[in-house]
Formats: sequence, C-alpha cells, structure tokens
Amino acid sequence: MKPIIVAILIVAAFVFFAYNIWNLIKILRIGKYEMRFDNIPERIKLVLIYVFGQKRLVKNYTFAGIAHFMIFWGFIIITIGTIELLVGGVFPGFRLIPGSAHHFYEFILDIVQFLVLVAIVMGIINRTTISKRREVNGLDAVVILGLIFGLMITAFGFSGAQLAMAGETSGWMPVSSAFASIFYSGMSGSGLAYSGEFFWWFHVLIVLGFLNYLPYSKHSHVFTAIPNVFFQDLKPRGALNPIDFEDIPDDIDHFGAGTLEDFTWKDILDAYTCTECGRCTDNCPAWHTEKPLSPREIVVKIRHYASTEGKELLNGGTVSGDGIIPGPEWVTEDELWACTSCNACVEQCPLFIDQMGKIMEMRRYLTLEGRITGSAMKTLQALQTHGNPWGFNEGDRAKWLANVDGINVLGEDGVEDASEFDFVYWMGCYGGYDPRGQKIAESVIALLQKAGVKFAVLGPKEKCTGDPARRLGEEALYQMLAMENIESMKEVNVKKVIANCPHCFNTIKNEYPQFGGDFEVINHTELLSELVKQGRLTPKGEVNQEVAYHDPCYLGRYNRVFDAPREVLQAIPGLKLVELDRKRERSFCCGAGGGKIWMEEEAPRVNWNRFEEIADKNPDTLAVACYFCDTMFEDAAKHAGRDDFEIKDISMILRESVEAEDNE
Repeated sequence: MKPIIVAILIVAAFVFFAYNIWNLIKILRIGKYEMRFDNIPERIKLVLIYVFGQKRLVKNYTFAGIAHFMIFWGFIIITIGTIELLVGGVFPGFRLIPGSAHHFYEFILDIVQFLVLVAIVMGIINRTTISKRREVNGLDAVVILGLIFGLMITAFGFSGAQLAMAGETSGWMPVSSAFASIFYSGMSGSGLAYSGEFFWWFHVLIVLGFLNYLPYSKHSHVFTAIPNVFFQDLKPRGALNPIDFEDIPDDIDHFGAGTLEDFTWKDILDAYTCTECGRCTDNCPAWHTEKPLSPREIVVKIRHYASTEGKELLNGGTVSGDGIIPGPEWVTEDELWACTSCNACVEQCPLFIDQMGKIMEMRRYLTLEGRITGSAMKTLQALQTHGNPWGFNEGDRAKWLANVDGINVLGEDGVEDASEFDFVYWMGCYGGYDPRGQKIAESVIALLQKAGVKFAVLGPKEKCTGDPARRLGEEALYQMLAMENIESMKEVNVKKVIANCPHCFNTIKNEYPQFGGDFEVINHTELLSELVKQGRLTPKGEVNQEVAYHDPCYLGRYNRVFDAPREVLQAIPGLKLVELDRKRERSFCCGAGGGKIWMEEEAPRVNWNRFEEIADKNPDTLAVACYFCDTMFEDAAKHAGRDDFEIKDISMILRESVEAEDNE
C-alpha cells in the first residue's frame, strides 16, 4: 500500500509543480522578445563560474556567501539522496550509487547535511545583525529557513533510527550515529521502527511541499538562477538598448517600459529570480542618501506587477490602471529619477539582474510621454538647440584653445584629415566651456605635446555625445546628437579617440557602434599610463603628498579601468596613494551620473556622502579622472567647509611632476 500512496503523492506534486512552472513561462512570454542565444560557450562558462562557483556570492559578502555556498552545494549533493528516498518509497532498495561506493556517499551526505544546519545558523546570525537592514526578514524567509531545517532534522532522524535499529554506530555516518546515540538510546525496537517511519514520511512531505512552495516565493531562483545567469546581457556594460525609430510597429503608441508588455521576457525572468538579498540596495548611492529608490524594491515591484497583471492578461483581461508607474503601489516617478546610473546594483547582484536597465526603460517611458520637468527639461532643450547642456553658443566651444600653441583643429587652417594624427582628443562639453574643465583639458594637451603625441581636436565640430539625454530617457535626442557626431567624425576620417570624460568615453566606445560609429577609444589615464611606461613622459618632481583616488563609475565599474589611474599616480616620486574604503568596483558614486548633475537634488546629497569618506582619510589631495567628479567634489568641499586639500584631475598632478624641472 505504501508504494502506491508514495507514487500518487510524487506524481501529484510534480504535476502541480509543472503547472506552476508553465504558468511562469506564460507570463514570461508576455514580455517582448529579445535574442539571448548568442555566444553559447561563454554563457555556459558564466554559469559554471557564477552559479556553481558562486563567485559573486562569496565576494564582498563573505559570511553570507559562505553560508549560501554550503546550502547550495549541500542541496546538490543531498538531491542524490532525495531521489533515492523518493524512488525507494515506490521501489524499495533503489540506489543511484551502488555497492560499497554508497558508503562513501553516505559519509559525504552526513557531513554535508550537518554543514547545511551550520549554514542555517549562519543565515540567522546574518539576518539579525545586518546594519540598515540589507535583507528583509519577512515570513517567506522564515518559512524557507524552517523548511530547510526540517529537511535536515528529519533526514538525521530517519538515518539515526536506521542505525539504532541495526544496533550499531557507523564510522561513515558520524553525525547520524551521534543523533542515534543521543535520541534513540534505550528505545524499543517498535519505537525505533515507528520513529524511522515518522521521520521518513515527514521528510518526504517536506520535500514535495517545498518543491511546490518555491514557485510562490522569492526562492523561485532555485529554478530560475541558472537560466537567468545563462541569458545575462553580454553586450558592453555601458551600452543601453537603442530604440528603432525608423521601424515602429503600427500598434506601438509609446516607448520605454510603462506596462508589462513593454518589458522583455528577460526583464520578467529577472524579477522572478530576485532573492531580495539586498546587495543592490546596500550599494545604491540613492538609498544611502535617504532617497526613495531601492533597486531591490524596483525589481520586487515588477515581480508583483507581473504576477498581478500577467494573470489578468492571460485570463483575457486588460492592464488595469495607468501601468507600472502611477505609484505608490507600483513604481513611483521619484524612485526612477533618484537613480544616478552608477551600475553598482548590477555589479553586486549575484544573479546578474539588470536593475538599472529597467529603471532606464521606465525613465524613457516618462520622458517620451512628456513627464519630465524642471532643470532636466531645460538641459534637454539646451542640448537640442545648442549641442551642449548649458545652451552656450556652439561656435564658442573650445574657443579658449586660441590661446594654446600648437593645437590642430580639424576643419580649420587646412587641417582636414584626422588620419594624419595619432589621435583625436575629445574634450567634451566641460573641456569646451567650463573653466575647471578647461584647466583639465589644458593639462592633458600639455602632456600629449610633451610626449610628442600627434593629435588634433574637433573644436566646433564636436557636440555633446548625448549621454545626458539618453540617461534622462530622451532617446530620440540622444540618437540625433550621436548621429551628428558620428557623421562629423567620419567626414574627417577619425579612427582613434582620446576621451578624458568617462561619460564621453563610455558613449563613444560602447554606444556609438550601435549606429555605425566604430572608433578606437582610450581614456586619458590609460594613454598617460602607457606614455609613462614608454618613457615618453618622465615624472621628475617629487609630490610629497598623500593622494586619495576616487574611481569614477563610468570609467571603473562600467569599463574596468582601475589600474591605469593608479599606475600614473604611483609613478610620481614622493606621492603616497591613499585607497578609499569603497574603491574599484565598489566605488561610491559622486552623484552626477544618469543626468543627475543637471537635476535638483535634495539633501543629503550623494556627493556629500562620498566626500565625508574622502575627508575621513584626510589626504592632501583628492585625485579624480572625471569632469563630473571634479565638479561634484568641489561643491561638496565647499559645503563641508573643507578648503584644506585640493581636488585635481590625475593629468594635473602628473603635469606638475613632469614639468617640475622646466619650472625651476
């Protein structure tokens, strides 16, 4: 009778599980199609590293990562025993691992089950000691930990009863033997048989119940993690998806993501894969400065929205309300505009969920629907009419270069072909118009000339790359600026570009290829580092200072340029490099990205938060490698009343050392 009951339970449980998974697949299919089947070998490699190797889980969050590693691999190994237990209930004596090898497996299983119990204790400690409540201790988390605990205890109860009935302890099952000695000592044979049967049934029921609870919980990632990591975005980190305005389907009445159908199937899969671990929020500059944005909550809201509206759509209904952004039940506009596009959330997510990409798509919806106001709107208008965010005269861009000797401006004085030069130096809007930016550009130019680098500039032919427009959601304006710049660059045969603004660098390198703008782009810190190594620039003058370096988001996290800036600083005699606590891929944003430098921000500001960390290190100088960072920290220093140390671009510090003897 028992085999029949067990068989019915197993079939019913797996049929119900398949039903739940099919419903999830149907909801995913509501989303727009997106091709994610390219580069299969690379995708398999990433699954091996980040799912089975748990690389991101252990990195930066070691305690929680180790606990999860133990549970993950514990369940991989335990699954063999679970299959044996379930199938053995229908076909007694069934073994996946035959013969004496099974003793070795029992030893491994015994140890692993104990380690899972240890991991549960670690998880409880982790959840009760995390500052600022990175994780949410809801009922779901308690249920999951309780079920895992129940699985381990019932497994030990069953195996311990078996050993006790055999009247022996087992060297290859030390934990189960200890369990038998403690709990079954002196128990009668019938009591042992009853206990073993009780724990067996209890274990099986928990297994089958757990299986069908998971699709309804945040732990659905047990099934979705592998496909989510496999189908992750392989395009450059700094490239947003373009909108094809030339081929618009007749049924499209808006752009961006405002309803469930506007998201891709991968966006929806992301939402169902989120474990709510909170690492994204824990690294979000908006969240740390008391803004309404929590990247975790954005994804959770999309999941709840997909579950609610998806079921309605599948049942033949229509989307209710105004879409996903009326707030506060779903996503609010304030949440979306708080994002600095620093990409820290995407960097930290162990399952490669693209929180920022979803925010940018919803911003597009708002902007292209006319739901953007204030200084951001004025910035977009200036970009459209004058090609720069301030609205200055286009002809005045880089007008200051007239006072710099030896500058070749393409399109002027017979300088027409960029192929005659090693590089074209892209100064950016700050280098063209802003006094502080001009000083940085002047330093870069002086160093290039000192090293004998043949370069030219575009001068008035250069316009804003369009980065602010794209990050503020105005994709059409971005594409207009991009196409104008690409056309101007191609007209004069531009091949190689130096860009010292990380935003310009990222846009030209990673996003212009989407529109046929294929240029070789290098950041000024990379080139300066190479020139120092080649001996074409020789730092001679001592800079006897402690210098802290801030990693810009768009240079470091987006494009992995971490070492070159440090190599430049470390090559300067007497300079002592001071590393900030949040550095490299965990660097904290200055608050300017995502178009935020052109928007009003309420206190406390992101740049104030980062500046406090810098000031605590008490350096003599703060080294930056970004116009935006330079501006934001200058503002933060004034707010903090700190005029006791300077803020300088790396090129300016290097120039002082290189030209030291010349100035004596």
